[in-house]
Amino acid sequence: MELGVVEGTVRLAEHDPAWADEAKRMIAYLKEILVGQDIYDYQHVGSTSIRNIPAKPIIDIAVAIKDESVVEKCRKSMTDAGFQYLGEISADDWMYFTGHPGQNDRTHHIHFVTAGSEAWIYYLAYRDYLNADQEAAAKYAALKRELTEKYKDQRRTYHEMKVPLIEELQKEAIRWWRFEREHNA
Repeated sequence: MELGVVEGTVRLAEHDPAWADEAKRMIAYLKEILVGQDIYDYQHVGSTSIRNIPAKPIIDIAVAIKDESVVEKCRKSMTDAGFQYLGEISADDWMYFTGHPGQNDRTHHIHFVTAGSEAWIYYLAYRDYLNADQEAAAKYAALKRELTEKYKDQRRTYHEMKVPLIEELQKEAIRWWRFEREHNA
C-alpha cells in the first residue's frame, strides 16, 4: 500500500482497497487516544474513501465532535500523541496531520468537525455520492489526473484548480444525499 505525499507536492496513486483497512486502523487508534471525549463518530472520507478514482495516498478521517468547546482538549490529546496541528480550515473544521518520523510525508489528515454541521454533511455526502455515481467520480478523477500532470510541484494551485468542480459536485452530492435520506429512511 502506498501512503504519504511530500508536503507541497501532488502525487496520485490508483485506488487501493487497503486504504479502507488503514482508515479502520487509524480510527481504532484515535478512539484510544480520544477516549472519554465528546466524540460522536469517526468516518473515512476524502478521495481514498472513493472507489475507482486515483487519490493522493493520504488517509482522511473526519471526527464528529460535540462543538468547538472540545477542540482544545482534543488538540492536547492529539499533540501529546505526536500529531501536528495545522489550524482551522473553516468555522467547523479543525485539522491535524501525522507523517513518518523524520520525514516530510503527510500520511493522514484528521479533521475535527462539529457533528451535524455543514462541513460534516459535506464530507459524508461527497464520499457517498461519488461512490454511488460513477459518472461523477470519473469526471472528478479525470480532472485530478490532468491537474497532477500540470501542477505536481504546486499543491496549492492543484487544489485551487479543483475547487470549481468540487463545489459543483458538492451541490449535486447534497441534493442526492438528502433525497436518499428522505426516500430510503
